[in-house]
Amino acid sequence: MDRSELESKLAELKKKHAVIEKTWQKAGNRPLLQFFVEIIPKVLNCERLSIFIHDPIDHNLWVQCGTNVKERQIEVPQKGSVVGRAIETGEPVFEKEMQRQMGPHDTVALKTGYVTYNTLCVPVRGVTTDKTTGAIQAVNKKASSEFSQEDLEVLEKLAFNIQMHLENMFLRQEMAKISTQMGKRIFQLQQKLQEE
Repeated sequence: MDRSELESKLAELKKKHAVIEKTWQKAGNRPLLQFFVEIIPKVLNCERLSIFIHDPIDHNLWVQCGTNVKERQIEVPQKGSVVGRAIETGEPVFEKEMQRQMGPHDTVALKTGYVTYNTLCVPVRGVTTDKTTGAIQAVNKKASSEFSQEDLEVLEKLAFNIQMHLENMFLRQEMAKISTQMGKRIFQLQQKLQEE
Protein backbone atom coordinates (compact mmCIF):
# COMPACT_ATOMS: atom_id res chain seq x y z
CA MET A 1 0.00 0.00 0.00
CA ASP A 2 1.52 3.32 -1.02
CA ARG A 3 1.45 6.57 0.96
CA SER A 4 -1.61 8.08 -0.81
CA GLU A 5 -3.62 4.90 -0.20
CA LEU A 6 -2.63 4.95 3.48
CA GLU A 7 -3.59 8.62 3.81
CA SER A 8 -6.92 7.94 2.11
CA LYS A 9 -7.58 4.96 4.40
CA LEU A 10 -6.62 7.06 7.43
CA ALA A 11 -9.01 9.85 6.40
CA GLU A 12 -11.79 7.30 5.96
CA LEU A 13 -11.12 5.76 9.38
CA LYS A 14 -11.06 9.19 11.04
CA LYS A 15 -14.41 10.04 9.47
CA LYS A 16 -15.99 6.78 10.69
CA HIS A 17 -14.44 7.25 14.12
CA ALA A 18 -15.93 10.78 14.36
CA VAL A 19 -19.41 9.48 13.43
CA ILE A 20 -19.25 6.74 16.06
CA GLU A 21 -18.04 9.17 18.73
CA LYS A 22 -20.79 11.69 17.88
CA THR A 23 -23.47 8.98 17.96
CA TRP A 24 -22.14 7.65 21.26
CA GLN A 25 -22.21 11.10 22.87
CA LYS A 26 -25.70 11.95 21.58
CA ALA A 27 -27.27 8.88 23.11
CA GLY A 28 -29.66 10.03 25.79
CA ASN A 29 -31.62 7.16 27.32
CA ARG A 30 -29.91 7.35 30.70
CA PRO A 31 -32.14 10.16 32.13
CA LEU A 32 -35.28 8.13 31.41
CA LEU A 33 -33.85 5.00 33.03
CA GLN A 34 -32.67 7.03 36.03
CA PHE A 35 -36.22 8.39 36.38
CA PHE A 36 -37.53 4.80 36.57
CA VAL A 37 -34.86 3.95 39.16
CA GLU A 38 -36.11 6.84 41.30
CA ILE A 39 -39.86 6.30 40.93
CA ILE A 40 -40.36 2.50 40.85
CA PRO A 41 -39.06 1.86 44.41
CA LYS A 42 -41.78 4.25 45.62
CA VAL A 43 -44.41 2.42 43.60
CA LEU A 44 -43.25 -1.02 44.83
CA ASN A 45 -42.47 0.15 48.38
CA CYS A 46 -38.96 -1.24 48.20
CA GLU A 47 -35.52 0.17 48.94
CA ARG A 48 -33.72 -0.13 45.61
CA LEU A 49 -34.03 -0.80 41.92
CA SER A 50 -31.27 -1.72 39.49
CA ILE A 51 -31.34 -2.03 35.73
CA PHE A 52 -28.77 -4.53 34.46
CA ILE A 53 -27.30 -4.94 30.98
CA HIS A 54 -26.42 -8.45 29.80
CA ASP A 55 -23.20 -8.83 27.82
CA PRO A 56 -23.66 -12.16 25.99
CA ILE A 57 -20.04 -12.20 24.83
CA ASP A 58 -18.45 -11.90 28.28
CA HIS A 59 -21.40 -13.55 30.11
CA ASN A 60 -21.27 -10.64 32.50
CA LEU A 61 -24.06 -8.50 33.94
CA TRP A 62 -23.55 -4.91 35.00
CA VAL A 63 -25.67 -2.10 36.40
CA GLN A 64 -26.57 0.58 33.89
CA CYS A 65 -28.64 2.56 36.40
CA GLY A 66 -29.40 1.82 40.02
CA THR A 67 -30.34 3.31 43.36
CA ASN A 68 -27.21 4.81 44.95
CA VAL A 69 -24.83 3.13 42.48
CA LYS A 70 -22.94 4.35 39.45
CA GLU A 71 -22.88 2.73 36.03
CA ARG A 72 -20.85 -0.51 36.12
CA GLN A 73 -20.24 -0.15 39.88
CA ILE A 74 -21.93 -3.51 40.29
CA GLU A 75 -21.01 -6.42 38.04
CA VAL A 76 -22.19 -9.95 38.69
CA PRO A 77 -21.55 -13.21 36.87
CA GLN A 78 -24.33 -14.73 34.87
CA LYS A 79 -23.87 -18.06 36.65
CA GLY A 80 -25.04 -18.18 40.24
CA SER A 81 -26.67 -14.75 40.49
CA VAL A 82 -30.38 -13.91 40.76
CA VAL A 83 -30.06 -11.58 37.77
CA GLY A 84 -28.26 -14.30 35.82
CA ARG A 85 -31.01 -16.79 36.59
CA ALA A 86 -33.68 -14.37 35.31
CA ILE A 87 -31.67 -13.85 32.13
CA GLU A 88 -30.90 -17.55 31.57
CA THR A 89 -34.46 -18.76 32.16
CA GLY A 90 -36.30 -15.74 30.76
CA GLU A 91 -38.54 -15.98 33.83
CA PRO A 92 -39.04 -13.74 36.87
CA VAL A 93 -37.14 -14.70 40.02
CA PHE A 94 -38.48 -14.16 43.54
CA GLU A 95 -36.01 -14.69 46.40
CA LYS A 96 -36.36 -14.16 50.13
CA GLU A 97 -34.01 -14.54 53.10
CA MET A 98 -31.02 -13.91 50.86
CA GLN A 99 -28.88 -12.91 53.85
CA ARG A 100 -28.92 -16.64 54.73
CA GLN A 101 -27.72 -17.72 51.27
CA MET A 102 -24.25 -17.56 49.77
CA GLY A 103 -23.84 -15.99 46.35
CA PRO A 104 -22.69 -13.03 44.27
CA HIS A 105 -24.96 -10.77 46.34
CA ASP A 106 -22.47 -11.25 49.23
CA THR A 107 -19.68 -9.80 47.08
CA VAL A 108 -21.92 -6.86 46.18
CA ALA A 109 -22.70 -6.36 49.89
CA LEU A 110 -18.98 -6.21 50.69
CA LYS A 111 -18.38 -3.73 47.89
CA THR A 112 -21.36 -1.45 48.55
CA GLY A 113 -22.14 -2.04 52.22
CA TYR A 114 -25.73 -2.87 51.26
CA VAL A 115 -27.32 -6.20 52.30
CA THR A 116 -30.04 -7.82 50.19
CA TYR A 117 -32.80 -9.57 52.14
CA ASN A 118 -35.34 -10.18 49.38
CA THR A 119 -35.58 -9.45 45.69
CA LEU A 120 -37.70 -9.65 42.59
CA CYS A 121 -35.92 -9.75 39.24
CA VAL A 122 -37.48 -9.77 35.77
CA PRO A 123 -35.74 -10.29 32.42
CA VAL A 124 -35.84 -7.70 29.64
CA ARG A 125 -36.05 -9.07 26.10
CA GLY A 126 -34.52 -7.36 23.08
CA VAL A 127 -36.58 -5.61 20.45
CA THR A 128 -34.67 -6.89 17.42
CA THR A 129 -34.06 -10.37 18.79
CA ASP A 130 -35.83 -12.68 21.18
CA LYS A 131 -32.75 -12.70 23.38
CA THR A 132 -32.62 -11.30 26.88
CA THR A 133 -30.71 -8.01 26.87
CA GLY A 134 -30.95 -7.19 30.56
CA ALA A 135 -32.92 -7.43 33.76
CA ILE A 136 -34.61 -5.23 36.33
CA GLN A 137 -34.08 -6.07 39.98
CA ALA A 138 -36.10 -4.66 42.88
CA VAL A 139 -34.52 -5.16 46.30
CA ASN A 140 -35.74 -5.25 49.91
CA LYS A 141 -39.49 -4.90 50.05
CA LYS A 142 -40.54 -2.66 52.93
CA ALA A 143 -43.38 -3.45 55.38
CA SER A 144 -43.64 -7.02 54.10
CA SER A 145 -41.32 -9.95 53.77
CA GLU A 146 -41.84 -10.65 50.07
CA PHE A 147 -42.65 -9.11 46.74
CA SER A 148 -46.15 -9.78 45.38
CA GLN A 149 -47.75 -10.73 42.09
CA GLU A 150 -48.79 -7.06 41.73
CA ASP A 151 -45.13 -6.03 42.08
CA LEU A 152 -44.24 -8.52 39.35
CA GLU A 153 -46.86 -7.01 37.03
CA VAL A 154 -45.40 -3.51 37.54
CA LEU A 155 -41.84 -4.71 36.82
CA GLU A 156 -42.94 -6.66 33.76
CA LYS A 157 -44.66 -3.54 32.36
CA LEU A 158 -41.49 -1.58 33.02
CA ALA A 159 -39.38 -4.29 31.33
CA PHE A 160 -41.62 -4.16 28.26
CA ASN A 161 -41.39 -0.37 28.08
CA ILE A 162 -37.62 -0.10 28.47
CA GLN A 163 -36.57 -3.02 26.28
CA MET A 164 -35.61 -0.76 23.37
CA HIS A 165 -33.59 1.51 25.65
CA LEU A 166 -31.56 -1.36 27.10
CA GLU A 167 -30.84 -2.79 23.69
CA ASN A 168 -29.74 0.67 22.51
CA MET A 169 -27.41 0.97 25.50
CA PHE A 170 -25.84 -2.41 24.78
CA LEU A 171 -25.36 -1.44 21.14
CA ARG A 172 -23.77 1.86 22.21
CA GLN A 173 -21.35 -0.08 24.41
CA GLU A 174 -20.44 -2.15 21.36
CA MET A 175 -19.98 1.07 19.38
CA ALA A 176 -17.65 2.38 22.08
CA LYS A 177 -15.53 -0.78 21.81
CA ILE A 178 -15.39 -0.41 18.03
CA SER A 179 -14.52 3.27 18.42
CA THR A 180 -11.62 2.39 20.73
CA GLN A 181 -10.37 -0.22 18.26
CA MET A 182 -10.65 2.26 15.43
CA GLY A 183 -8.76 4.88 17.44
CA LYS A 184 -5.91 2.40 17.95
CA ARG A 185 -5.89 1.54 14.25
CA ILE A 186 -5.82 5.22 13.28
CA PHE A 187 -2.89 5.77 15.63
CA GLN A 188 -1.03 2.83 14.08
CA LEU A 189 -1.62 4.19 10.58
CA GLN A 190 -0.43 7.65 11.62
CA GLN A 191 2.74 6.11 13.05
CA LYS A 192 3.31 4.18 9.84
CA LEU A 193 2.85 7.35 7.74
CA GLN A 194 5.34 9.25 9.89
CA GLU A 195 7.94 6.51 9.46
CA GLU A 196 7.82 6.79 5.68
